[in-house]
Amino acid sequence: MRTISKKLKVEILFIFVLLCFSCENNIQVNKYPNNHPPVIDSITVTFDLISLVPAATIICFAKDPDGDSLSYKWKASAGEFYGSGHSVYFIIPPCCETFSHKVTVEVYDPYDGNASRTISIRPPKIGF
Repeated sequence: MRTISKKLKVEILFIFVLLCFSCENNIQVNKYPNNHPPVIDSITVTFDLISLVPAATIICFAKDPDGDSLSYKWKASAGEFYGSGHSVYFIIPPCCETFSHKVTVEVYDPYDGNASRTISIRPPKIGF
């Protein structure tokens, strides 16, 4: 009966550990290697000063280097969005009109490219 030397056992253990840690579970394969993600150039906010509630029109100016069509997803810390696409109407709840609000837009192309930007907006104080 042959016995395995201590040195060989250590080498086998080392190779086993090396193989285990060199494999990643989250390997992502880019299905579209020639695609470039969208680019957000700017975001504008125009407050509606004649509205009975704090509101603003928010426009995201974005482009895709490949000329792909873009879709938009809007999120906010409070408030509601009306409309869709690159331009939305944002209504801030009356309870929160004196606070700053984080608004995030995510821009996607059809080939898994995306970009996002978060801005902070605060309604202007309107007083008589």
